[in-house]
Amino acid sequence: MKYKPEDYNITDAGFYGLDDGDIENYEEKLVKCRKPHRCAGGCEKEINAGEYAIRETGFMDGHPVASYTCTNCMDNWLDVINGEVEG
Repeated sequence: MKYKPEDYNITDAGFYGLDDGDIENYEEKLVKCRKPHRCAGGCEKEINAGEYAIRETGFMDGHPVASYTCTNCMDNWLDVINGEVEG
């Protein structure tokens, strides 16, 4: 992780560009994974147990949804936002 844990709060940053109402009860949190997950942030690499990721949960069309984004993808995105690299 390149940034402080609080820097990974993406709810108000529009990372996924969701319109209001697309996902109900949306929540996101930096978590330490207990089992492997596939990164939904673009790289699609496996996030191993013990690694940190952003977990997003909510309900879409009445069904529960969840995804995990690795911190490397988030670091790259935050680098662009912070002007450290060009998008």
